[in-house]
Amino acid sequence: MLLALFLIDAAAGLVLFLPLVGRRNAGVKFYRLILVTGGALAACAAVSHALAARRDLAIADSVVVALTALVYLVLRYPKRLIYRASAALLGLAYLVTSVLGYQAAIRPPHWAWSIAGALASVALLGSVNLAMLLGHWYLVVRGMSIDPLKRLTHATLATAAAKLLLVIIAVIYAPAVMSDIFFWMRAGWGLLIPLLLYPMVWGTVRIRSTMAATGILYVDVVAVVIGEVLGGWLGALVHMPM
Repeated sequence: MLLALFLIDAAAGLVLFLPLVGRRNAGVKFYRLILVTGGALAACAAVSHALAARRDLAIADSVVVALTALVYLVLRYPKRLIYRASAALLGLAYLVTSVLGYQAAIRPPHWAWSIAGALASVALLGSVNLAMLLGHWYLVVRGMSIDPLKRLTHATLATAAAKLLLVIIAVIYAPAVMSDIFFWMRAGWGLLIPLLLYPMVWGTVRIRSTMAATGILYVDVVAVVIGEVLGGWLGALVHMPM
């Protein structure tokens, strides 16, 4: 369940943060790359949910995969209703599936915690991973505007701060978790390191040193992934967003 939750959150974040990049900036090939990556992650989440005997969640993941395929097919028609409608449905499906997966894996006392926890995880994983992938794309598309990477860099700061605030609030309701050494590992890797890395990423992006920014974002991705894995495990123990 926790593996499926991580996979669907990562996929949702990649797709939902694509508007910050902009199709005109990165081109249709980058959108296709993200859609294929998101679809593969969602398919793996469906398999994981099926193995956990959660057929309902596996079906929800499969719907996401089907909508991803549809958006991929109509990607060449960005101004037509079929593209806009299918893209909106895909975004909504990702949000609903992430919240349902969070509720099933973490089982917090109220749906509001599931919504807040799912959105925070999706946002943090999505902004950091998409920023790292976009950093690589600058090596493929020379002369691309630096503005998309600037927007994603700011997004990594905002999402890390939001996640930190949510965890602080959750700890008030479950203070016993602070006695677990893994909580402090989660806080250090997944919450503090992304905040500390932001000035370095922004400094390199501001001078258009995309290769250096991508290297730092690699570290950011590793820290966030470790933090979210530990956070999911701790959250399942205390039934609160961690």
